[in-house]
Amino acid sequence: MTELQARPLNPVFGAEIIGFKPETPLDPQTLQTLRDLLDDKSLLLFRDLKIDNAFQNYLSYALIGRELPPAGSPGYRDPEKKSYISNKEEAGIAPFGRLLWHSDMMWSDQPCELLSLYGVDVEQPSQPTVFVSAAEAWKTLPADLKARVEGRFAEHVHDISYERSGGDTDVMTAKFDDDDKVRLPLPQRHPRTGQPLLYVCQQMTAGIADMPKAESDELLEKLFQHLYAPQNIFEHHWREGDLVIWDNLALQHARPNVKSEGPARTLRKTFAPMPVMTKTKTPVFGRVGM
Repeated sequence: MTELQARPLNPVFGAEIIGFKPETPLDPQTLQTLRDLLDDKSLLLFRDLKIDNAFQNYLSYALIGRELPPAGSPGYRDPEKKSYISNKEEAGIAPFGRLLWHSDMMWSDQPCELLSLYGVDVEQPSQPTVFVSAAEAWKTLPADLKARVEGRFAEHVHDISYERSGGDTDVMTAKFDDDDKVRLPLPQRHPRTGQPLLYVCQQMTAGIADMPKAESDELLEKLFQHLYAPQNIFEHHWREGDLVIWDNLALQHARPNVKSEGPARTLRKTFAPMPVMTKTKTPVFGRVGM
């Protein structure tokens, strides 16, 4: 077993893993070290890897202690089927625009626990992916704000970017055919670590339940100011061969404006566990005001 080193990326969360060799299966000690680091740091960065989609999926599931679903079972995904965040790949997800802060699938009562992105084709200069910690945000939330939200519920929908954009036409929106939504408690408890999370976001949180809209909007804005304060943000600047794996519940992510005609930015994406959809989810991407 190669001795792993973990270099902090941020005073609060994130670690670059040095000395990692991608193997299937990983030896138990290496895997346990990575699991412990993920629970502690929420985000792991690996540089200069050459991995395929199958290994990316294997590692994602292994880090949360799960087995890949067998063929034909709910949640199974063909290992040859790939998802890309890309401004160049046909049918790429989020192909252009600025993304507001969010955790994937906050509108579901069973969101995915872990996400990963791998740099397949990255031309410079490349727009970063940016992260904040919902766990740290709850931990450091001022007592007066904590008292106002503790024990309440937040309502999450597919996308409220239009309302939250401030008229910025660079902001990308995602529209679905249905109107899934969910009410989740504040704080939301992490199912694996038990950490309390400030589980609200710009892109998907429509409001605080059972609160007048004006009061809800005012309270959410104060929560966002705390959550997204500049000193809380970590930016990852992409290179080819980068693998970033992060806790989709403990962290939120966003990105600056990506232009379709700009430098290639193709990142291969995996979910763990793969969400089991009862309906086809095929968002139509657009821009605010379109």
